[in-house]
Amino acid sequence: MHYRSFSHLSDDIKLGLARLQGRKFDLVVGIPRSGMVPAYIIGLYLNLGVTSLDGLLANEAIKRGSTRKARVELERAQDAARILLVDDSISSGESLKETLAKIPRELRERITTLAVYSSRPERSDVDIFLEYVPEPRAFEWNIFHRSLLSRACVDIDGVLCRDPLAAENDDGARYVEFLLNADPLILPSYRIHSLVTSRLEKYRAQTEAWLAQHGVEYGKLIMLDLPSAADRRRLGSHAEHKARHYLASGLDFFIESDERQAREIAQITKKPVYCVGSTQVYSHTPFSGVVDSTAALGYSRKKARLAAMLPGPARLFIRALLGRA
Repeated sequence: MHYRSFSHLSDDIKLGLARLQGRKFDLVVGIPRSGMVPAYIIGLYLNLGVTSLDGLLANEAIKRGSTRKARVELERAQDAARILLVDDSISSGESLKETLAKIPRELRERITTLAVYSSRPERSDVDIFLEYVPEPRAFEWNIFHRSLLSRACVDIDGVLCRDPLAAENDDGARYVEFLLNADPLILPSYRIHSLVTSRLEKYRAQTEAWLAQHGVEYGKLIMLDLPSAADRRRLGSHAEHKARHYLASGLDFFIESDERQAREIAQITKKPVYCVGSTQVYSHTPFSGVVDSTAALGYSRKKARLAAMLPGPARLFIRALLGRA
């Protein structure tokens, strides 16, 4: 699983700025929704106005802050002569094709298209892409809103809802109150194959009630069958419990809240584990044990800057040698 976080998104855009500065764009336009975040990052670095695709089509006024002057002052979006149209990623290219079809020809002639991440190392359906990130891949900003959840195990506490406070974790009435009324954190948009939690089996009814209340769809709910929280603490088998079911499931991905447990699950299963707490994916390699898979994908930022200065074919060749591609 190839993964990028918000932090990687910002860093990868910084590494690509040299390819954008000399083009003298007047305006950055984001394709909603995922393209808006990179569009604003690029706009801030280039000190340009930013609007959405709808804003461009409606010729909306370009909003200005009061603390600094933009490099190019535009009154309206369609005043721009050179427009950078931004999305976070491109895979088949169909979405970008459909987007461009909505834009009048006269505007389209002023547009340069950019995707931060491409699923292919070479392509002609986008003018610029900054990084090659092959499938299967996941991004921090959409990991809970993709069909990959149908092939995933997902933890509950610290992922779908907040963790209980110490005062709530009494294995009694206060804990039951927490289970029924816990504040949600991330509510997924797709059906989850298996919820795998260290909550005790005796709290299944309360857990199911909370999931139903918040519209969380899932196939299986796997809980820890022990008499009490004291027994759970004594055994300390949270990661082993989760890893055992992850292995038996034959699924592709685990989403865990705790970094230590995420590393342990990855170590036991030799399969990828995404940690919500650290926003990293951990996997196992025969050479380095459990590692952050983003580090396994990449090379150092210094090497990346050097590689970015090479011609396209040479850059792709170097990345392949270093494991990036």
